[in-house]
Amino acid sequence: MTIEHDFFGILGSDDEGEIYWSDSAELGDQDIEIDLSSPDESSVSVEALDIAAFMINSLEDLDSQARESLVAELSAEGSVTALYINQCLEELDEEVIDDALIWDSGDKQIDFLRSIQLQRIGFHPHHIKNDEHFAVLDYSISPTETDALIVVTLDVHGDTIVISLDS
Repeated sequence: MTIEHDFFGILGSDDEGEIYWSDSAELGDQDIEIDLSSPDESSVSVEALDIAAFMINSLEDLDSQARESLVAELSAEGSVTALYINQCLEELDEEVIDDALIWDSGDKQIDFLRSIQLQRIGFHPHHIKNDEHFAVLDYSISPTETDALIVVTLDVHGDTIVISLDS
């Protein structure tokens, strides 16, 4: 069985019904890996594919929304965002941090969040309920120096449902 979509083209499935698509896109001056996957082709609707295509075509807005949620979470005591920043500041040499920070407003945490690099966006079009992970954005402060990622998970409406760490 296959699904044909204007943006993604023909999405075939393997013997187990899983579908997969990948590409890269530019955001600013960097390339972002983008993939779309579903373990079950029959659970993917054309509407969900349309939403994923719209989000891909609006990468700057999607990235901005995710970063705003990271900034908003900073004020919460013991936030994952603050933990990620502190972990990177402890783990990485000061020179690496200075090279990675592209902003200098005087607020180191905000400058840090403005400087993290979006590495990958994964779409899961079979997750179309409000509380399910439809898009997963992986950020790193210095992808060549650390495997630590801060991950922003969005629902089908583009609302943040969870911020987590991955290493």
